[in-house]
Amino acid sequence: MLNGIVIDQEGTLSTVQIDSTTSQTRLAGMYKALDCDLVDVVRLADGIDCWVDDEGLYNAGFNPVLTRMTNRTRFTSPLLGAGLFLGVNEATGETVSLTAEQQAVVVGWWRDATSGALAVAL
Repeated sequence: MLNGIVIDQEGTLSTVQIDSTTSQTRLAGMYKALDCDLVDVVRLADGIDCWVDDEGLYNAGFNPVLTRMTNRTRFTSPLLGAGLFLGVNEATGETVSLTAEQQAVVVGWWRDATSGALAVAL
């Protein structure tokens, strides 16, 4: 099982577990978590990836919270729809669970992105 964090279209944070038994079950879990049919990855700092709907431009609206969160470590285009944060083994590129430390980092980004001062900045 992969442990991750989802930020939905409204900016709400929730935890998620994804079956990683096979690449097919992993993709199916990612599709379900993001409510989509295709995914793409935004590579962030410290072994954290943000997976998004590859067709978000057509299927979803702008997600200001997710965009502010990902902009903490690198400038990204505006992101649309939900985002799924998972870890990555930087040596192999394999998708892995977020560590406890990475979970705390993502939650910190979310807190910053949803606080009054930063929320008005975007």
